[in-house]
Amino acid sequence: MTLEVWTELLSQVGPAHHRAFSATDGEDPNWPSWYAAWLLDRLPEPAPEVDETQLAALLASAAESHKTSGSEEDWPGFYARSITERLQG
Repeated sequence: MTLEVWTELLSQVGPAHHRAFSATDGEDPNWPSWYAAWLLDRLPEPAPEVDETQLAALLASAAESHKTSGSEEDWPGFYARSITERLQG
């Protein structure tokens, strides 16, 4: 799956999650699992061989890396790059 596809899907999942958790203003300590399930339902074929638990861990790791790196890159692009690198690596 391409970096562009991941970036597009990640750009969509954030607002979808915020709407789903609007009562808590998007706060959800289990957001990586929610994101992973949402993303896996929408991955185009052929989808990468990754399950929900693995993808949730990749998302959490990308979030932590983005936070600690001080990168000014938008999170969808940063996460997409991180995920594609790890799935290919």
